[in-house]
Amino acid sequence: MSTATFSFGGQIPLLYDRYLGPYIFEPFARDMSRRMHESANHVLEIAAGTGRLTRHLAERTGRHASLTATDLNPDMLEIAKQKINNSSVKWVTANAMELPFDDNSFDCVFCQFGFMFLPDKQKGFNEAYRVLKPGGQFLFSTWDKIENNSTAYIALQVVADFLKNNPPRFYHLPYSMHNTEELKQLLDSARFRNKEIHCVSLPVESESAMNIATGLVEGNPVIQEILKEDASKVEHIKTAIVERIHTEVSKDPVRSTFTAWVCEAYK
Repeated sequence: MSTATFSFGGQIPLLYDRYLGPYIFEPFARDMSRRMHESANHVLEIAAGTGRLTRHLAERTGRHASLTATDLNPDMLEIAKQKINNSSVKWVTANAMELPFDDNSFDCVFCQFGFMFLPDKQKGFNEAYRVLKPGGQFLFSTWDKIENNSTAYIALQVVADFLKNNPPRFYHLPYSMHNTEELKQLLDSARFRNKEIHCVSLPVESESAMNIATGLVEGNPVIQEILKEDASKVEHIKTAIVERIHTEVSKDPVRSTFTAWVCEAYK
């Protein structure tokens, strides 16, 4: 599936960070940051988005180390810059498939939930390998299949029900890299060694089902698909998602579990 038709512009980054950030990205960012080697002096984050992982990496590296955070979307990085006041963080708008850094530049390379969006995933893995120093640590995560992430699956089903003539395509993209054999093949082809792939399930919580519905509908490019079909459906879709979350997951505050694959490898 091509990502060219999906845009994270406009209000999407703000709503993405406000409603999805603390709900599903923050728990995995804390987990991911704890996996970094403490001895790392030069750290790169690919597809940093609105900086959920960046903040934790900056706290871990402290002032003694350098942290470079990149993303293709300047609107996402602008939100991250506003939230993270740390002079050791360098912000770079960059394509993960064509990183603007020299070979053997970083001790660690991170990518939290970003590789799914690359048109050529192998290029992204090859670039991560290229910029790592020999012996460097590579950590990345991808979501497990959408059926194993309850509220996202509910959103997919509800939107698909409202858009029967044009089923939403975007939701499948973030959850498209759940095949561990594919992950191993990408790592092997990029020449990484000592590979470990872990299934990680973490508790997630949101103040309300409406916050979740707002994030899952308006905090990502699926809103563009809905608006193209019928703008009047937006609130009806969010209400339907809320009702199903309350019935199938929990009442407010909503507590559930999300599952991802967390991978570690070395150059």
